[in-house]
Amino acid sequence: MSGINRILTAILVLVIAPCLSAQPINPKTLAEMQKEIRKDKFDYVLPQVMRDNEVDMWIHVIRRNNPEPLTPDLGGESGVFVFTDRGGDRIERAVLGSADEALWETDAYDLFVSDDEGFEGDAGWDRVIGDFVAERDPQRIALNYSDNNAMADGISHTDYVKMIDALRDDYAKRVVSAEGVIGDYISGRVLGEIVLGGYFGLETAAKIDREFAKIEVGVTTLADIDGNVFVRDRDGNEDNNNGYVLQRGDVITILNGTGEGVFVADLGGNGYVLKEGEEDLPPEVKEIWEHAMVVREICRKNIKVGRTAGETLDILIKAVEDAGYYYNPIDWFDRSADPKKTQIHFDLHAQGIRTMDAPRISPLGGEWQREMKLPLFHTFTFEYMVHMPVPKWGKGKHIYIAFHDGAVITERGVEWPYPPDQGIRIIR
Repeated sequence: MSGINRILTAILVLVIAPCLSAQPINPKTLAEMQKEIRKDKFDYVLPQVMRDNEVDMWIHVIRRNNPEPLTPDLGGESGVFVFTDRGGDRIERAVLGSADEALWETDAYDLFVSDDEGFEGDAGWDRVIGDFVAERDPQRIALNYSDNNAMADGISHTDYVKMIDALRDDYAKRVVSAEGVIGDYISGRVLGEIVLGGYFGLETAAKIDREFAKIEVGVTTLADIDGNVFVRDRDGNEDNNNGYVLQRGDVITILNGTGEGVFVADLGGNGYVLKEGEEDLPPEVKEIWEHAMVVREICRKNIKVGRTAGETLDILIKAVEDAGYYYNPIDWFDRSADPKKTQIHFDLHAQGIRTMDAPRISPLGGEWQREMKLPLFHTFTFEYMVHMPVPKWGKGKHIYIAFHDGAVITERGVEWPYPPDQGIRIIR
């Protein structure tokens, strides 16, 4: 089956069919999709990532009984995964030591030295890694340790010492942190991941619908609702996932997510609880939604492939300020700002693996997260917050809504693999 046909089949199987049948994804189908994603990432993402980071070899050590976030990406729960750039358009892939037998089925690896060839558990790789590396003679060797990126810091101290000793002086001095390689590899996406994102995004939308539907005004508490659920009052005081009982006049936000294995998709929804006598959203609630849609369009037009997250943040700040808004670097109403201006906060972080927020178009997080470039098919949470002053309520009083939609950057710009928040829901 060709790559295009395989993707079309995946879309039909994973997205359209489950939506029509309302059935969860078949575990066997999901496992097969994960294998295809793994192979595609090795084929299309890995060569670019290694060359962008000027690395000839990437060694990733996973100790038995100590699985880490890259386990689904690499396809095994333990072993020494070695990727070598030997020229051409393909990276050589090898596993030394123990690894998941499923790797044999994927044809993803070229060399696979398993337990039945003389290794017991994780022992043994240190006896062959030195010769293995010397034969390939890499000039820069990326190893999975990092001071900044927890996703890249999976090697144990014991294995690090074993690796450095096994590589001997000539190659040990060529070892560098794999944080750039790992960060770029995880953030690099293939089409299969976009398909999973769309499927899980639609599942999340259905989940949010169910959570809103079960709200009973004056009875339901925030703790009764699944997800990250919060209400902010006119002074900005927040109740979050606690025993607060929803009251008339509240604006409620529900953030939720669904996923498994290699991808998790997020979505947010906003609702307003009608007061007695109200039949529709009040003017201030309609107005804040209008502002939110202006900001959504500003973001959509200005987020592009190839820029760093930090450069993109600067562009967005200027764009919202040019549009008459006040950019707020924190998600809290700034009482010292122009009282006539609606305040905007950004945290457009990566989406897919819960523990990997980078690249991050945000003032939050480490500088390394803003230094990363936005790759093609970058999947991210379209997260921003809107604080709108309401002068008739009094000085400093305001209304607040938040967004947590899923988006992807294609060559055309920002696109939606599943519908973003479609409007403020009316809760009667």
